[in-house]
Amino acid sequence: MSSPPGGERPDRSDPGPPSGWDPYPDYPSYPGQQAGSGGADRPIRTYLWQSLVATLLCCLPTGIVAIVYATQAQTRLQAGDLLGARQASGRARRWCIVSLIAFAVVLLVVVAIVIIVAIASRND
Repeated sequence: MSSPPGGERPDRSDPGPPSGWDPYPDYPSYPGQQAGSGGADRPIRTYLWQSLVATLLCCLPTGIVAIVYATQAQTRLQAGDLLGARQASGRARRWCIVSLIAFAVVLLVVVAIVIIVAIASRND
């Protein structure tokens, strides 16, 4: 039987690292994260600039809703409310996507109308 690349056979009785083990316990990923909390906590994005772009370039009503949730996420993150910040961040992301989809639908409808009018005027 061949041995693994390290040259030694693994010890089958070794259970490995304990559950919840964090190789970098003293280095939080972002301000407000508890040290040693593991990889379950990811940095929370506020989606503020995406919300602003969605408002200015895509769809005004849904973009405004995205801005409201993005500012809530930023405020809650600064206050240390990670759960509330994560929920508001998810809602801001969702409304940014809704804005993008609304923009795409309106754009497709306008293009379709222009094509139909061009075809109809050509036949006259």
